[in-house]
Amino acid sequence: MLNLLSKLVRLISFVLAILLMTSVCFAENSKNDVGFQPVIAKIKNESADLILNYDINDAELVKILRDAHYATIPYAIDLITIKQTEKFYIELQCNIADLQGNFSSFSKKQIADMVLLSTSFANDSECISGYSVLNALLGDENINKIKKEGIKSVCTALSALTCHEKYKQLSQAEQKQLLEIILNYHYDNISDIVCALIAIDTADISSMKVQEWKNGILNKVVDLYKNNEYDIQQIANIVTSALILDIDVDHDDRFIKKGQTIINVLNERIKNTTIKNKECIKSLLTSLVYYETKQNPYYYGNYHLKQNHNKITTEIYQYLFNQSDITNHWAKNDMIDSILNGSIYYDYSVEKNIFPNQPITRGEFVSLITKSQNIENSSEMVFSDIAHSSYKNEINAFIEKYITKKFISQSEKNAFLNLYFENNFRPDDVITREEAAFFIQCASGYANKILTDNTENLEVFTDYKDCDKKYINMLEFCSQRGFISGRNGKLLPKEALTRAEAVTLISKLLRYC
Repeated sequence: MLNLLSKLVRLISFVLAILLMTSVCFAENSKNDVGFQPVIAKIKNESADLILNYDINDAELVKILRDAHYATIPYAIDLITIKQTEKFYIELQCNIADLQGNFSSFSKKQIADMVLLSTSFANDSECISGYSVLNALLGDENINKIKKEGIKSVCTALSALTCHEKYKQLSQAEQKQLLEIILNYHYDNISDIVCALIAIDTADISSMKVQEWKNGILNKVVDLYKNNEYDIQQIANIVTSALILDIDVDHDDRFIKKGQTIINVLNERIKNTTIKNKECIKSLLTSLVYYETKQNPYYYGNYHLKQNHNKITTEIYQYLFNQSDITNHWAKNDMIDSILNGSIYYDYSVEKNIFPNQPITRGEFVSLITKSQNIENSSEMVFSDIAHSSYKNEINAFIEKYITKKFISQSEKNAFLNLYFENNFRPDDVITREEAAFFIQCASGYANKILTDNTENLEVFTDYKDCDKKYINMLEFCSQRGFISGRNGKLLPKEALTRAEAVTLISKLLRYC
């Protein structure tokens, strides 16, 4: 009997050992291979309505939403979020203009968030509506006010100042003041730790003292996670902290509980939770964006939109971003977005350059519009001269959706087509700026309408009278909505539209529609 019991104990011990080994192996191999783009998209969709109404305190959230947008391309080209963030920024500009550059009603934290938001839009925070927001953070008096507001204000201010070229104006003494506060502060909660780590990460400050501080903070973060059960926001903050501290959160034993990595815990909680709290959303998006950008700096090779015929690998994305002929171009972001979503055909193996300053044809321009709007191709041919065009299906789709369906009367439709096309589409002709305005108004849904009879916006351009009369109302329409702008005070209506200008114009159209 004793012998049988002994065997049973050994058997149970063996089974438990196997189970333990299995759980360890599972933990070691529980990397989140799917990525967080779907999760980020879920959070953004749930939080889109939170920034519908302008509130200066939302500047931080808006900035994070923009970061999240670029972290999820090409999983989802989230135009709704982009439209909302741009609307917010426009309202911010109007607010600053109304106040005539008087920032006394804002806290230093709010001002720092404005600087960071402006930077995320690739705009100069020294000139928002003609006023320098950055100057409201510089100088001894402002530094003292920042210190009085507390640790979050100090951290945000340091991030804002050091992400801007003008940060060099910040004296070594002032910079040391802010840094010393961060390094010597007693951190009671993970939220403050995240703020501090982001500030030092953004500022790219490295020294022996900073490294010692990071080591101490890491020990604190590990202890916090080990000894406590946290809500979803706190877990997100712990993830962010660990990532900034260069911890492999998919495998590090210190961030594994009950066989699950902290990343998998966070992922599961997000999937099963509807999040409407702004602070929680900020924490979640920050952690997920850090995960995507730090763990997978160029994640674009793993996700493609269904209609994307471009094969964008990690190598290709790196090339586009860092080495191509659009790397330093003013339209880089819009052009990369268009390549990623398949609007621009790009075959890296044939031609590596994008040629942003090259003129674009009428056929290619219309093709960009239809692809960007996911319009189904059509074989119903209106113009005979497109029969051999590689863009014939896209042209047919555009004409059908935006022009022919807008007219009830056949005679009105024929008159319109005759006026603007003279029975030929001319797909291979270079498109002019005024012709582009015509197609943009059509794509806005107003092909058959004259929306304005004035030329108020056009009159600021010295050459507006050079416009063809049949296009002048379309140009006014586009000018009113910020779709088009001139060069050196000229509209240049007869000049060829470049590929970069075309992509930017269509990006603005998508945000409007």
